[in-house]
Amino acid sequence: MIRDLFYIAYRNIRHRGRRSWLTVIGVFIGIAAVVSLVSLGQGLQTSVEQEFEQIGSDKLFINSAGSATSTSAERLDNDDLRTVRRSQSVGTADGVIFATTTSKYNDRQEFVTVLGTPTGESQDLIKESWALEIEEGREIQSTDTSSIVIGSQVAERLFGEEISLRNSLTVNGKKFRVVGIYKSTGDPSIDQAVVMPYQTSADLVDRDGETYDWVFAQIQEGFESDEAKKEVEKNLRNERGVDEGEESFSVSTQEDLVSSFNSILSIVRGVVIGIASISLLVGAVNIMNTMYTSVTQRTSEIGVMKAIGATRKQIMTLFIFEAGIIGMIGGILGVTVGATLSTIASYAATQAIEIQINPYLGPELLIGATAFSFIVGILSGVLPARRAAKMPPAEALRYE
Repeated sequence: MIRDLFYIAYRNIRHRGRRSWLTVIGVFIGIAAVVSLVSLGQGLQTSVEQEFEQIGSDKLFINSAGSATSTSAERLDNDDLRTVRRSQSVGTADGVIFATTTSKYNDRQEFVTVLGTPTGESQDLIKESWALEIEEGREIQSTDTSSIVIGSQVAERLFGEEISLRNSLTVNGKKFRVVGIYKSTGDPSIDQAVVMPYQTSADLVDRDGETYDWVFAQIQEGFESDEAKKEVEKNLRNERGVDEGEESFSVSTQEDLVSSFNSILSIVRGVVIGIASISLLVGAVNIMNTMYTSVTQRTSEIGVMKAIGATRKQIMTLFIFEAGIIGMIGGILGVTVGATLSTIASYAATQAIEIQINPYLGPELLIGATAFSFIVGILSGVLPARRAAKMPPAEALRYE
């Protein structure tokens, strides 16, 4: 029975030729979009979670609300840093400058991130928090007033040519010598950064040397991250004299940062899947129209089948199955193209911005998308199939 249904459906789809292929386009586009987005999104989510696992869950990240455009009055200052350090749940803590400015190499000018970091005991904390690891050269030292360590993208492609150790780079009008190059972190803002001692960066971007864009804190052993977060928030509110809900600062754990990223990713994923669903709906309507046309064109065939004993259920099953096959063809094509696109996009992301994304192409995604397209086809074929099944045999046989 199933073999006969496949054969008849294949024969009729092949007979309609171009119309059948045009019918599957809507399903094909929708499934391709869903597969590529879900696979890339899942791969990116896994990659980000792995990066944060390397950083560790024993750190707090404190910044002033809207620090990218904050005034000096809004930024974290030495009083805030001392308050964080005095917290019982905190071991080591230190602040950094995180600013954007222009940089010039030869005749080309680009924007870079200036990272002003401590060079003492807290240097390891900052390196771990940003996953910084030297690939060539050395780390910055407190005496490096005219030396910098650069991110991987600055070294490899930002200026259209490679920058090596001992090359000079002009940052915000001041010339620096490159003494080290970091490995790629997968974070564009860090990979496009120039790292220098805190005081050097403060002088470079006109800071007073007593404010910070971020403060990183190492949680003491024996304290949970949420427990440490609540203590630091409470201490900072008391130090600033503000009530809960009126804070101009933010304290985040590793879990908070991952959750925020996943929330943004879910919104983007939902929007794109919504657009893809519209394409699937258009595809479903096209399948329905094609099947209605097929019923009209095959009226005589329906009459013959009924005359030789075909039941309503058999005729309805035939047309529903045929619609399902059309949907499944679109699904198979969509899965193939979607998987290919996600692989290409992953490679392009790795080459362009050094973000390693391994697209998720598990069997539940690929088989599920194909099965869903088959179901879309079946549902689209129900009404045309009912019309074919209810057609009176005598009327069908008279139709030419």
